Amino acid sequence: MTSIKLTDAKIKTLKPQEKVYRILDADRLYIEVRPSGTKVWRFKFVFNSKESSMSLGEYPAINLADARLLREEMRAKLAKGIHPVEDRRQAKQAIDDELTNTFKIIAAEYANERLKTKSERYIDQFQVSLNKDILPIIGNKDVRNITSADVLTIIRNTVKRVSSQKNHGTGEITAIQNRKFIGAVMRYAIATLRAENDPTYAVRDVVARPEVTHARLLNKEERIQVRTRLDNYAGAETVKHAGFILLYTMLRTIEIRRMEWDWVDFNERIVSFPKTAMKKSRAHILPISDQVLSILKTQYKNSGNKKYVFPAVFKSDGMLNQMTLNRMLENLGLKDVTAHDFRATASTLLNEMGYEEKWIESQLAHADENKTRASYNHAKYLADRKKMMQDWANIVDSWKK
Repeated sequence: MTSIKLTDAKIKTLKPQEKVYRILDADRLYIEVRPSGTKVWRFKFVFNSKESSMSLGEYPAINLADARLLREEMRAKLAKGIHPVEDRRQAKQAIDDELTNTFKIIAAEYANERLKTKSERYIDQFQVSLNKDILPIIGNKDVRNITSADVLTIIRNTVKRVSSQKNHGTGEITAIQNRKFIGAVMRYAIATLRAENDPTYAVRDVVARPEVTHARLLNKEERIQVRTRLDNYAGAETVKHAGFILLYTMLRTIEIRRMEWDWVDFNERIVSFPKTAMKKSRAHILPISDQVLSILKTQYKNSGNKKYVFPAVFKSDGMLNQMTLNRMLENLGLKDVTAHDFRATASTLLNEMGYEEKWIESQLAHADENKTRASYNHAKYLADRKKMMQDWANIVDSWKK
């Protein structure tokens, strides 16, 4: 190795040769000139009686003055008993860990690993919660540094966001769901040794779930009002049709919103809901009455080329918003009536009229405690239910004034 007093001017004149050669500066700092023309600063050192060397970077990105400063930093580490190469490796690993240990990255991994068996709707809810409320606050934060205060901020922001939107509720349920999603990701991080605690535990009681308002029987005036005014509903025709389905079928609003054309059999006059579409994860068959048949045929002209029978009004590839039918009822002047009240009304009146309770329960798609029997009997009483549902549609029409 040649030793000369280096200057930047001298370094610029160094030309590549067939083989690597090195020029020593001082205190074991040298520059290595490679056949490719690349010039690399290197520093030789002894640690625990073993000689090693390390790169300090390429010239001219690292000039002579920079290289000498770096050499002094490495000598200072050696004086403290620190191996400079190992120290650099650990520092780089810490940076890499910080970049790959973010909540956003671990949440994506969690979704890929742990949500495989969940429904498409559940996965969508998880992603919406992440994008709207969670990731803007902690997405780029190392999971080890996420605090209960961060989670509390997300909870409060969620309540504020939801409550500010008309007819979307007060936000507590969404906030609780967000907290649960964060907790699930954090516990996954703990299980995979990338975090040590779940910050959601300390704020689990900050927001209380709102009291459930149970469905009720519509009184006579309300029944007359909804059936009479729905004929003249001035909103979107798809929403009007969905409203009639709500009255005639005893379906839950989510089942109406999820209904797909692939499930509708006009010849057999049934709608076959797969278990993934039902609240209780049980396959369900809806007999189609004359009134429902007429509505579906008309609706087919509107959305027969789409996935959903009742697509979103302003987003044809999505479902109706979960609040759409309740807003429709408000527009009809029924502010104290919810979509769930129609199921309670049908159940109460049909029981009072003497229809078999097992037919009604089957039509309401209430879960049988015996899962084997429920799976076997999901189409049972179908003939009886067909007649009952036609009778019910006629009863609904009798409310019209």
